[in-house]
Amino acid sequence: MKQRLERRPALDGTACPTGRPGRLQRLLQSGEFDQLRDFTIFESNFVQVTRLGEVANKVTMGVAASSPALELPDLLLLAGPAKENGHLQLFGMIPLQFVQLFVHDESRRQLKVKFQTGRTFYLQLRSPPRTGDCEFGQWVRLLYCLRFRSARSNREEDGDEEEDGEEDEEEEDTLDAPKGPEI
Repeated sequence: MKQRLERRPALDGTACPTGRPGRLQRLLQSGEFDQLRDFTIFESNFVQVTRLGEVANKVTMGVAASSPALELPDLLLLAGPAKENGHLQLFGMIPLQFVQLFVHDESRRQLKVKFQTGRTFYLQLRSPPRTGDCEFGQWVRLLYCLRFRSARSNREEDGDEEEDGEEDEEEEDTLDAPKGPEI
């Protein structure tokens, strides 16, 4: 019996197939994270890759708004398989004000995640070919919205516009789930 997929409109008006809540959403609804239970999460499964494209880890990344009153997400959620049993484990919940997200390589569906500390890692979307372009397109549009909001708030705080310069030297890192959750 075929399972029918619900279609939701993407930000550009096209439709992307969706099914039940993602793994990260189900983890948060499982009861262990009561304060995060009702967050609406945009999430995807990725593999962490090096700059050269070598696979390092599986990662589920999501963004969520900590309050229903927010128009855009303000939290980055990172999860990965626990080493002992392979079940998804939340290992990071970082306010988006401390993270920069970039499109690293659109043809490979790769994002770059850079923390305020300088730590950087690269994620490549893991999705079926028929939905991958649509899903990555949603991430690109979300990053554009987040960047626009961030630039606008910086101008309001500083009173002037900042120009993006060349990227500083950065430390490429891998995401390792800590021994205990660091939330």
